[in-house]
Amino acid sequence: MERMPMWQIAIRRLEMPISRFVLVYVGGAFAMGLIGSLLLIFLTGGLAEGALFSGISGVLLILVLPIIASLGAIAFPMLEVTRSANMIEREMHMFITRMGILSLGEVGAQTIFDILKQMRDYGELASEVQKIETLVDKWNTSLPEAARIVAQQSPSPLWTDFLDRMAFSIEAGQPIDEFMRSEQETVAEQYNTLYDTRLESVDTMQEIYVSMVTAGLFGLVIAGIHLVLFEVGGENDAPIEIAARLRFLLLASFLFIIIQVAAMMAFRATIPRDLIFARDELETPFRINFRRALLASGAVSLFLLLITIYVVASSWEAISSQWDRYGLILIAAPLSPLLVPAWLIRKEETNVLRRDTAYPDFIRALGGTAQARSAEPSATIKALRGVDFGMLDYSIDRLEKRLSTRIDSDRAWDYFNSDTNSAVISRYTRIYIEGAQSSGKPASTAEMVSRSVGNLLSLRRRRALSANTMWGVALGLLIASVTSLNVTISIVLQLGEAIAGVATGLASTDVGALQDFGSGIALPVMENANSVEENIRMFKIIVSILVLGQIIAVSAIATRLRGGGKTSAAGQAIQLLWIAGITSWITAVLLDGASSVFGV
Repeated sequence: MERMPMWQIAIRRLEMPISRFVLVYVGGAFAMGLIGSLLLIFLTGGLAEGALFSGISGVLLILVLPIIASLGAIAFPMLEVTRSANMIEREMHMFITRMGILSLGEVGAQTIFDILKQMRDYGELASEVQKIETLVDKWNTSLPEAARIVAQQSPSPLWTDFLDRMAFSIEAGQPIDEFMRSEQETVAEQYNTLYDTRLESVDTMQEIYVSMVTAGLFGLVIAGIHLVLFEVGGENDAPIEIAARLRFLLLASFLFIIIQVAAMMAFRATIPRDLIFARDELETPFRINFRRALLASGAVSLFLLLITIYVVASSWEAISSQWDRYGLILIAAPLSPLLVPAWLIRKEETNVLRRDTAYPDFIRALGGTAQARSAEPSATIKALRGVDFGMLDYSIDRLEKRLSTRIDSDRAWDYFNSDTNSAVISRYTRIYIEGAQSSGKPASTAEMVSRSVGNLLSLRRRRALSANTMWGVALGLLIASVTSLNVTISIVLQLGEAIAGVATGLASTDVGALQDFGSGIALPVMENANSVEENIRMFKIIVSILVLGQIIAVSAIATRLRGGGKTSAAGQAIQLLWIAGITSWITAVLLDGASSVFGV
């Protein structure tokens, strides 16, 4: 049974025919976009001269907003399917390892379905298993047929291939233990290939992202030049009139934000999530210290933020005129205390990764010792205390002490998992304990676990290379964006001031007659140069907001690719914000100096 195309799977998961999807979702999104654009135009003065969306800007809004809404409706099911596939494939390592370990025990009398029903803690993969269970129990479908039906509609090709092979094995009468053990290498090889393919897709998406951001920057440059040269006004303009002057800049900004949001969603849908920290409710010294640091730094940041707001509000005229120099720094400064918990998290992430690296050797030695000695757990762990396992030594010592004091074995291992703070160690340790107890073969169980973890660590190293590349691209792109926008500010500022000087010199000249004579060669700014400074100021502020949006997007992307949580992403965002702020200050100073030197 051939697997459905991705778009068909996406529609099937919505549980509706494609005609209804197009009519209700795509058509509805288009209609909502159209209604939204018309309502926005109506509330801002219509298409008349002086309105927010007058002329071509209103037409563009009517065309662009419905199209963007429709494309979003079309893309959402596909992104959801990709996300589900990633979640399924993320669990395949542990799933197939657990299946193989269970096959070491008394599995001959069990069916594959009985084993599958035990896999309730595997997220999206458990949902796929539930579908098989429903087909077998409620619809009286045979297990091979149920597996093929689910495989046909599965978002993951890796899971599809596994189910097809499982169905064929059942029908062919192959012993269950042989099938499970043979699948270890098959699934691992397929997973490696699929993982490499996704990383290559990420590299391609990086190039697309750079191109789209470059195009967005070009649009902002054109909008900035248009704002200064063609949009005029006075100090007493109403908010709607100010917004009307900014309409093209706002449209370019909107498209720039759409690029950032779309990139963030696409990267997160493509990149498999890699959990680093263990998820349990046990208290550890690190978790206590982290919460204290987070609360303290949050309070300090809030205090500094209030002071910053007061200073900016009281000196707005002076600060806003130099916003390209100090704007991003003023945003970064009050957030800087949050770098402390981010640093703690980053340090712990490094320690956890080092513990993960040492874990395959530890679990292999544990299984071999348990097989040879057949002693109680405390004696087995005590025999390993003299072996150097790097960052795991501290956790192993604490485990041995707990077992020696006759603490419940399961509880002692739970504390061991919390001490390591590793999602990989926590989950694979539970698999090892379960497998060693059920099969009575700790050495073989440990060997399977060690092999699976080793393969996972190898994939992490490949992922780290892509993460480093992405970080370099994000850093270079951010510096280039800030520099190019500051150059644009400097150019339009000098150009606006030059034209304003010309307009002052022609104060006694009939500019209207000059326009008639020159077929419109005179620019609107020559009629009224009072708004040049205000337009430049608004351009600087809007640019800083867009740079902040870009920083948030690339931080989320880089953190997802590297593996990490919200605190780590926030720390990266603050670092990038400081880099952008310092870059903006340096380029602004250099451009001002260059203008003075050359008498521009």
